[in-house]
Amino acid sequence: MDHNQAFFLGNIRTALGEAPHSERVKSMFPKLFASPDTTEIRQKIAGRTVAEQDELVEIFLKNGNSLNICSHIVASSDAAAAVVVELIRSKEPEFNHTKHVIGHDHPDIAALQLWKRFNREAVTVHTAFNSDRQVQEKTIASFIGITAPTIGVADSATLIQLTEPGRPRSTSLLPSIHIAIMRREHIVADLQEAYTLLRGRAHLDSLVFISGPSKTADIEAHMVHGAHGPREVHLIILAEPSAAGSDAATTEAA
Repeated sequence: MDHNQAFFLGNIRTALGEAPHSERVKSMFPKLFASPDTTEIRQKIAGRTVAEQDELVEIFLKNGNSLNICSHIVASSDAAAAVVVELIRSKEPEFNHTKHVIGHDHPDIAALQLWKRFNREAVTVHTAFNSDRQVQEKTIASFIGITAPTIGVADSATLIQLTEPGRPRSTSLLPSIHIAIMRREHIVADLQEAYTLLRGRAHLDSLVFISGPSKTADIEAHMVHGAHGPREVHLIILAEPSAAGSDAATTEAA
């Protein structure tokens, strides 16, 4: 702690009636820093029936529609791949004439096998491997980024994307179009449930909350999409059971 910091904290202690050099540690305020009991919330998430989960999906879709999230519900990875392939073929890059696509290093994205689907087309598919030193350049060149958000929040239509090795936040922020692939069971009711799941994750680095495409109305109150991030957000909801080894959010609730 430098002199300015010590001086500043000393003034605060004096204003609070404390000795100028007294120390305050967390153990002195057990109630303030106590972790909340989230057992009931975790049990609720883990015990949710398929019908209840489907209801959350409908709430998410309804709220997401008003935020310009284009949603697709599919029953298999092959069906998800078909949606992604159609989007890649039908959309055009904004800033160049070549089509580059980058996806997170995630089993649900790998299952799409996109590298097999463009053998005779001018489409280059990249994966954001943690060991790849050219990930930044590949991300900048890509007009579509594909991610697998950890959690979806129904009541605000928010995708929560964690930054992890092989899953940088740039994938959902730099490309003009963001495609998110999320399993149905990853959708929770509200932020309280989402934060409960996030508290159970160790080594949490950073995360991004995404509620629709980037937008601003700063200039003459005209709404513009894509000003500070993707101009389009497409959500593909996988309604099939989780594959073994997938990092489902519901695992954290067990």
